[in-house]
Amino acid sequence: MAEDKTMNTKTKNLLIRIFYIIPFIIFTYTFIDELFIVDKRFQQVDYKIIISMIIFLYQSIRNSISGWILVMLLYLIFMYLLGEGIVNSYHDLGAKIDKQTFIIQIAIGLLFLGLGYLYWRIRPKKRLI
Repeated sequence: MAEDKTMNTKTKNLLIRIFYIIPFIIFTYTFIDELFIVDKRFQQVDYKIIISMIIFLYQSIRNSISGWILVMLLYLIFMYLLGEGIVNSYHDLGAKIDKQTFIIQIAIGLLFLGLGYLYWRIRPKKRLI
């Protein structure tokens, strides 16, 4: 019985780390993609992507309350931008945006709301830093 609980805790910790490492991989891919697409000798680095990479990497390694707060700040900023985009798409519905694209945007918004709920559920409760 004690082994079952230990196994569940280890599996839970692994899943939590995976939920934070996936956004890190996405931001890393975006960062690398930007470096290779730009044809200049000295590319300008987008610090928003680097900061996001560092936050998600830190949280996937430490899983602390402070890292979770930073992740949630990034999440809230992203949700604000996503909501603003959906509202703008609603105003452009019929002229620049078709109904199918608008429905896909709403589905993505709902998916990210679910992700926020998941991040809320797996938030750390003991480790401050």
